[in-house]
Amino acid sequence: MEIRTEQVNDVARAAFLERLDAALMRDLTDYHKIERDQRWQFLAGATELAESKGFKSEQGIASYVLALWYLDIDFEDKSSELESLLTSSLPEVRRIHGLNQWVEALLGEPDDVAAADDALKRALQLTEPWGN
Repeated sequence: MEIRTEQVNDVARAAFLERLDAALMRDLTDYHKIERDQRWQFLAGATELAESKGFKSEQGIASYVLALWYLDIDFEDKSSELESLLTSSLPEVRRIHGLNQWVEALLGEPDDVAAADDALKRALQLTEPWGN
């Protein structure tokens, strides 16, 4: 019996989506109200978008999925700073941290994108020792 890399990747992806779905069911207030098929459709599309932004780790994908959940599909359009971060060649760990700080700031002050951009810039300054 031969197991191909694609098969292993498919199994790993399905397991990750199961864990992510379970975590969102547990931690997000209204997520459980959505039927399973719709949740899986959202997760499939959201993970595809995250991967298109270069997120490869489970943490990166989960962070991007949460940003989509809380801020909707056009959240990136709100900030040129965020768009630059997401298309940058910075290490994923720095991009995740910057994204998380931007989202957290925007959730706290939904009408203050400038404050979210400042939070992103501070996050990048603090993580500069982590590498380029």
